[in-house]
Amino acid sequence: MKPVVIALAVAAVLAVGTVGAYRLLDNVSVATATGTGGGGGTDRMVPRAEVEKQAEENFARPFFEEAPKSVSCPRGLRAKKLDTVRCTAVFEDGSKPMLISVTGVQGDKVSFDYGVEETSHGGGTGKSE
Repeated sequence: MKPVVIALAVAAVLAVGTVGAYRLLDNVSVATATGTGGGGGTDRMVPRAEVEKQAEENFARPFFEEAPKSVSCPRGLRAKKLDTVRCTAVFEDGSKPMLISVTGVQGDKVSFDYGVEETSHGGGTGKSE
């Protein structure tokens, strides 16, 4: 009976550790949408300032990615799944485009995640104007 109890205890510890590691690597934020809710929910939005704040605070994953010094977006996020806004994130080594996309909407709670586009240099058309 003792080996079974020990095995269950080890499994529980491993499961909690795995969940903890997953959450450590998770890049998702949740914010509250505001607005009238008319037009199929497209009038409800997460304000631009909140999107920028969440991106600055939550983008970096410890040990993997650098946190941006600042993030600026042209607008907030509509409370509609897959709505995406292209923002500019400023890092130590310069600015990079950051895409912020809605992953889910539940009532007035909007979940969204982030991704930085890596820009390639020298891949243009060769035309000069």
